[in-house]
Amino acid sequence: MKILAPLKNSAEVMPLLQAGADEFYCGLTPPDWQQHCGQSWANRRGAVSAGIRDLADFQLAVAAAAEHPVYVALNAPWYPPGGVELLAEFGAQLLATGAAALIVADMDLLLTLTAAGYAEKLHVSSLATCTNPAAAAFFRDLGVARVILPRHLTLEEIAAVGVDKLELEAFLLNDGCVFEEGLCATTHAAGTFCLEDGADTTDLATETTERYAFWKWTLNHCGCQTSQGYPLGPCGLCALPRLLASGIHSFKVVGREASLPRKEKAVEIAARALRIARSGGGPREIRQAVMNLRGADSLCEGSHLCYYPDVWRQKCPEEPRC
Repeated sequence: MKILAPLKNSAEVMPLLQAGADEFYCGLTPPDWQQHCGQSWANRRGAVSAGIRDLADFQLAVAAAAEHPVYVALNAPWYPPGGVELLAEFGAQLLATGAAALIVADMDLLLTLTAAGYAEKLHVSSLATCTNPAAAAFFRDLGVARVILPRHLTLEEIAAVGVDKLELEAFLLNDGCVFEEGLCATTHAAGTFCLEDGADTTDLATETTERYAFWKWTLNHCGCQTSQGYPLGPCGLCALPRLLASGIHSFKVVGREASLPRKEKAVEIAARALRIARSGGGPREIRQAVMNLRGADSLCEGSHLCYYPDVWRQKCPEEPRC
């Protein structure tokens, strides 16, 4: 039952701990990556926009986090020739430097690191698209420590994925995706065109077109807006009681590239909602607390921001504790 927060540099560690973070994840690119692999990404984000700049700053982050683990994403879905070998060597260096685990999506890299004896230090990225208990058992049997569930699983599907001796991580706040990310062949290096206007909708009714545009706007952080300082965008806070009941170990606040104030507010509201859920509060109690802090009542009451809108579709005999 941890809040997992994103890092872009070591200076963010202490403010995020004070906001309520329990563990951290970051991106890091090998210093000679571009020389060998060009403009391809090592960790699904640009090295400058969302990555810790170098090993020295990473070591500072690990030291500041102390007993709180710091994980490193090496989670692009594929790599050019030579990339897996380079990242396997770099990953071993990161683990020796203090990384608690590596977040990996590419199967060649996963198997290479497993064969090198690092399985228990691996987290399977959501980009690996683990969507059912058979897939979870496969990764568990490889010896990995954790699977990060894809964004688009329903609460019932999440409850069904759990297997013994495997931690599960679920998305909680920020960064929606129009597609199932692990099955998408595009890259953000070309821009987030999937969230932008310009699609040919001439054959669609006006109401449908407007609703589709509104849906994309909410996935894109409502235009990167905030309300009373708290970021707007995809939100799974009201589903926390169900997620806890499903055995989720870690709740992910997304946004490595975001500003520190935005991250602080996201972690703060996530920690507040988790405290309510741990004390027995249900979705309605959490939603009211969130609206009291964040406002934007119409977006919450209409379930427009919900990562898991099915939390409101389930009949619950013991409301509000469901």
